Amino acid sequence: MKRWLAASFLLAAPTQAQELSLDHVLDAVAAHHPLIAAEIASVQAAEAEAYAARGEFDTKLSAQGRIAPAGYYDPKRMDVTLEQPTPFAGATVYAGYRIGRGNIASYYGEQRTLEAGEVRGGVRLPVLQDRAIDARRAGLRSGELGVRASEAGRDRVALDLERSAASAYFAWVAAGLKLQVAEELLELAQKRNSQIAEQVSLGALPSLEAIDNERTILQRTSQRVAMRRAFEKAGIDLSLFLRDPSGAPKLAERANLPPALQEPDAPRLGRLQAEQQALQLRPELLQSLAQLGLTGIERELGKNAMLPRLDVFGEVSRDLGDGPNDLLYSHRPTVVEVGLQISVPLWQRKARGKLRAIDAKLRASEQKLSFARDRARADVQDAYSQLDAARERQEVAERAYQTARRVADAERERFELGASTVLFVNLREQAAADAQMSAIDAHAELGYARTRVTLAAGESLRELPRE
Repeated sequence: MKRWLAASFLLAAPTQAQELSLDHVLDAVAAHHPLIAAEIASVQAAEAEAYAARGEFDTKLSAQGRIAPAGYYDPKRMDVTLEQPTPFAGATVYAGYRIGRGNIASYYGEQRTLEAGEVRGGVRLPVLQDRAIDARRAGLRSGELGVRASEAGRDRVALDLERSAASAYFAWVAAGLKLQVAEELLELAQKRNSQIAEQVSLGALPSLEAIDNERTILQRTSQRVAMRRAFEKAGIDLSLFLRDPSGAPKLAERANLPPALQEPDAPRLGRLQAEQQALQLRPELLQSLAQLGLTGIERELGKNAMLPRLDVFGEVSRDLGDGPNDLLYSHRPTVVEVGLQISVPLWQRKARGKLRAIDAKLRASEQKLSFARDRARADVQDAYSQLDAARERQEVAERAYQTARRVADAERERFELGASTVLFVNLREQAAADAQMSAIDAHAELGYARTRVTLAAGESLRELPRE
């Protein structure tokens, strides 16, 4: 069996002389790729926005004081209020304390308090508009959905990078192994050159054989140059994913080339199971669902704006301490107040137009989500189709290589016995080398296809850092 049929897994970070495995590349992508770092920062920003949205329910303290240093009256007033919005039916509860002293005009009698001031508490409750949803609760839910959308976006970028990284890795290994084949093929012609020259000098072979072998050496040298260029380009492409701890691209060395193509495990799910899992795990679908939820919140707010505002409130207050008899009579009892406030927009053109726009946006989002599901299913189907074809191609290419190698070996034996020519030997060797390169490509495609099936089902190959 050829060297490239073996499998090799190394979990530690590769040094300059160690073999580079797909695990190394995927680890570098997860830990150091700048696009992953950017998406993690986006998630952190969304989490900060969600945290800020919770701040809409922070307790609010307000206070004011007032004096009149000039004028006939000398009022001295101070009022402190503590207000707590709640997510329960849009209700707001509050408590307060105020004190009014000094010479206050009689027509501002409500500003006067007993000596220890007045304490009060109450609640405001929307009945129609802002009861089911309001800007505060919408912001809270939108913040949570924003985090989900950002996390799904991060996972989507990660899957795309893992898919591209796997493709680049298998292409790099295949290019390196084909370069080795081209070098070995050139070495065969170079070694044979001295033997042919000796036989030509003895008259055992015509001089044309030596010239033909020189032609072959030049042809195979050119092929080696092309293979070396392909290997260098594959290494540059791979460096976009192979990163050092600072996030800078890292070029893989020739010494890092494994002697064999690593073969990932076969898929653990069948095609139908993979399709079902993809519809549940694919991050672009989760992202679309989160965005659809955000649009749904916009629609709820739009419908809420169509409702008339009807608020009810209740407040209990009581003055404390002593005071003049006229104040004791009017301020001593506990006061209970209830009331309502109504406001009705007459035309509602702004609210109606906005709601229509949101409905159209919602329909568009639903259609996009439907297509995204179709595309996810198609991606899984195509990945399994590629896997089946790659497996079949790899088996055929392996048999073709083994056959071509046996023919090349037999042709060399015939040449050594004087029953063949350099031309036929070179043609048989080139055919065997071409078959081996084709088998390497087929094996690389099989490895990538197995990786792609896992990713198409929505499974990430690496756990991403959270910070």
